[in-house]
Order: sequence, then structure tokens, then C-alpha cells
Amino acid sequence: MADLLDPRRTAALMAVVFVVTLMDGLDGSIVNVALPDIGEHFGVDTATVAWVAIIYFMVLAGTLVAFARLAAKGGVRRILAWGIAIFTISSLICGLSQSMEVLLIARGVQGLGAAMMGSAGPICCTEHLPPQKLGFGMAILTIGASAGFALGPAVGGFIVDLASWHWIFLINVPIGLVFIPILLYAAPKRALGPLREVDWAGAGLLFISIAAGTLALEMASYPERAAVAASSAIVFLVGMASFVLFERTREHPLLDIRMFKRLDFSSIFLCLMLTNMSYMGMLYLLPFLGQVYMGETATVVGSVMLISAAVTAVLGMPIARWSDRTGRRMFCVATGVIVFSSFVGFGVIGGDITIPLMCCLMVVMGLGWAFCGGPMGSRLVEHSGEEKDMASALMNEAYYVGGTIGTALIAMLFTVFSGTGGIDIQNVSPELFIEGFVPCAFVCAGMGLVIVVLSAAVKDGKNRGRLRVLSDPFRSLAAVLLPDGFRRQICPEIEERQHYRHDGSDRHGDLVIQIQSPAPIHDERRYHEGHEHRRDGRDQGVDPPPGRLQQEGGAGPQREACQGLVQP
Repeated sequence: MADLLDPRRTAALMAVVFVVTLMDGLDGSIVNVALPDIGEHFGVDTATVAWVAIIYFMVLAGTLVAFARLAAKGGVRRILAWGIAIFTISSLICGLSQSMEVLLIARGVQGLGAAMMGSAGPICCTEHLPPQKLGFGMAILTIGASAGFALGPAVGGFIVDLASWHWIFLINVPIGLVFIPILLYAAPKRALGPLREVDWAGAGLLFISIAAGTLALEMASYPERAAVAASSAIVFLVGMASFVLFERTREHPLLDIRMFKRLDFSSIFLCLMLTNMSYMGMLYLLPFLGQVYMGETATVVGSVMLISAAVTAVLGMPIARWSDRTGRRMFCVATGVIVFSSFVGFGVIGGDITIPLMCCLMVVMGLGWAFCGGPMGSRLVEHSGEEKDMASALMNEAYYVGGTIGTALIAMLFTVFSGTGGIDIQNVSPELFIEGFVPCAFVCAGMGLVIVVLSAAVKDGKNRGRLRVLSDPFRSLAAVLLPDGFRRQICPEIEERQHYRHDGSDRHGDLVIQIQSPAPIHDERRYHEGHEHRRDGRDQGVDPPPGRLQQEGGAGPQREACQGLVQP
């Protein structure tokens, strides 16, 4: 049950949640526009300087779940306060770094602080907002993160042109100093649950697995480092398998693996990952497109990339509220369509890109973030079962794991396609750059197609939902993608039913697609049209067809008070 606060403290806490989420996203992308300057300053190649972005997401994604579990045990205030403090101090060290090694270490520590902020922020919403305002809280989170990702290049470009790349980190210091006292005022003190129940071994396995997987992707672009890439990939696979097996045996697991047995939950989680993989991968390349290929300044490129943030900020909240009223599936499908369209545009235009064309494509990218934010994040929580707190934190985990993999994958593919391994950034020719950029854009567009299919296959739901495909999976998927009005006309042998419980609570999204023979089916409509539920709790009406209803809760008459059709 939500621990509601008074309006003033609620507003202050939501302001803190928005700011820390914005800072998380901002520092994930603000370095992108400064990577050319950082690489030139330290004399490193494109793949090496990419680790300034990669290590941040790698540490963040690897530790976020562990901190989410601590926050869910009553440590929201502590985790969030310490996270802001660590983030602020490490930002200061990043800005004062005099070597690439110090910068990367400080950047990793900054990712640790970001993980603490990113894990506690969503739980603040599930614990301190009433259920009817949960969508509003999820929209604050997703708009903050997406706006931060999109604002980063613009802010970074402005800072790099006026000062130096060091200040993209130093600007975090005053923000942290201001918002720590606000948090301590707004968030209530709560007793922290027993730390012995935290699965520290599972947290270690998860971090090692994510780190090894990221290293394998990065090393794969260097033929001379094939052994390192292969060994890292093996560590990743073994680590993830061990993590899954280990978590299934724990009394207090770090992560309830059973959530991912649900195809609807796993599909939505994968959609969130793919959305961020594609966006963060392209946000890594776009500053180079503007500066290396088009010859524009960091300020111009950052200003163009600011367009997507503006579109997201203006449309994100109205779209989230719209999805609360009409359902979320069509918005999630639209996200995939927009991802596909925008990145196909970059790939097709290729070397003919101009600033006006880039501005148009950034508008489309901003629409994608707006359609993804509130609808897809709330959808994940709705399909999570009982683990609402962890599901809200996993929403950020999907973003950050996607950002880690997307940046590493696109950096690797760009190096392979362009042949720029070992070449300093300032020496990459425009011709070589565009040879690597175009294939990467089409790879990101392909991710959009996967998002369309997965989003269409999961029906909207509240509480608990599942997607089961029986018999012929290809035909079942085709049936799901058809509009409701045509489904029964074109595929009369496919039945779709919505299940309702005897206690009146619905399970929207219990989608069952079953291929049946065209044999006649008992007419259930007559039963439901004549069915009434008396005030004394007893049912009266036409008896249901035999064997068509499933009684939940043990023995008794095989009939339910329900609405609509029921699942056999």
C-alpha cells in the first residue's frame, strides 16, 4: 500500500525524482557530443573513447537491481541520498581528470551513484503515490530520462564550445548540493529491512555477467583481441546461466526470475531495451555525423539534437494520460513504427544529410520517445504481477542495459564497417565515417520492426496478464496483429476471450489465442445476455454450456458472475 505524503512533500519528492532521473539520462548522453574533444585531448581512437559512455551504463546496469532491492526493503531515502552524494563527488573528479584512466574510473563511480538514484526513483512513485496517479509518476520518470538523453548533446555542445569538456561533469556539482537537502526534507525515514536477506552473491553474478557481455561486444571489433572477446562472451553466458539457476534456489532472490517466464512481461521488457538500444546507439553516432562528416560545430549539432528533447517534453505527458484512458498497446506499436521510420530515414539519406533534414528526423525521434515513455513503462508495471516495486526499477534497468548494449554494439559495428579501428577520431575521413554510419542506422531500424511485432502481440492489461500462443504460432501472431473487427471474419476458427474472476477483479490482457477446428461451438452469448447477479450473491439465469466455464477457488457450481466472454 502506498505511504502517502502531504501535498507539499509529495511535490518536493517528485521534483527530486524528476531531477535525479534527468541527471541520470543527461550524463548518459552529454558526453556523446564531447567525445571527439575528449578523444583528441587524450589521443585515443573511436572505440577507446566510447568507453567513457559505455562504462557509465555498464556499472549502472550491473548494480541497479541490487540497489532496487535495498530500496524496496525500506531504504529509499538512504539509497537516493547516498546516490546523489556519490554522483556529485564523482562528477567533480571526472571534471578534474588529467588522464584517460582517472576519467574512466571516476566515470564508473559516477555510474554507481546513478544506479542508486535510478533504482530508488521509481520506488518513490510506487510507494508514495496513490494507484490512480501511478501513470503520472511513470511519466515523470520516463520524460525525465528521455529528456535527459536528448538534452545531453545540446547542453554538452554548448558547454564544449564555450568552455571545455571538463564542464560537462562539473555542472552536476551545484545541482547535487541543492537537491540533497530537499530530498531529506521530503522523503520519510523508514527502518531498513534485514541486509542478510539481500542476495549479494546474485548481485555480484549479475554485475560480472553484464560487464563481461559489454567487454565482449567492444573487443569483437578488434581482430587482434578475438581471444579476449571470446573469453568475455563465455564468462557472460556462464554468468547469466549461473545467475538464473542461483536465483531460483534463493529464499530471498535479488530478482524474481518467475516474472520473466511470463511472455507478456518479457516482451515488454525487451521492447524497452530495444528502444533504448537503438536510440542510445544512434545518439552515440549523431554528434560525429555533425562534426566529422558535416563539419558543424558542437553547438550547432547539440542544438539540432535538442529538437527531439523539446518534442518529448511537450508531448510526453499528454500521450501518457491519453494512454491511461485508451490503452497502451497502440502507443507501443507506434513507438516501433517511429523508431523504424526515423532510422531508415538516416540510412537512406546517408551522405546527402543536411541540417534541415537532420532537424526533421530529430522531430520523428522525439515522437518515438514521447510514445514510448509513459505508455510502455506503465505497461511493464501492469504486467508484473505482485512485484510492482521491482518492476518499476526494472523499467530503468531495461533503459540502461539497452543503453549499455546499444552503445557498445553500434560502436563495434561502426568500427567494423568503417575500418577505423586504431584511428584517432580527428583523423577519421568523412568517407570512412559514412561507410560505417549507414549500416548502423539500418541495424537500429531493424530493432524498430521487432518492437512493432512484440508490442502488437501483447494485449493491454491490469494486474496480471499473459500471452499464450497455442498450436500454430505463426498464424496466432498474424491473428493478434489483425484489427479486432476483421479477426473473426478472416480467422473464424480463432477465439479470443477475456477472463474475469469470481470476485469481480478483472485480468485484462489474459489473451489466449487458440487455433481450433471449425466445428460449431456452444453459444455462450445467450447465457451471458440472460445472466443476472442477485443482491444476495446468488446467480440466476440460463445454465452455461457444459465444460465451458472454469471455476476458480475450488469445488462448487460451475458458474461465475462475469462480464463478456470467459476463458475455457
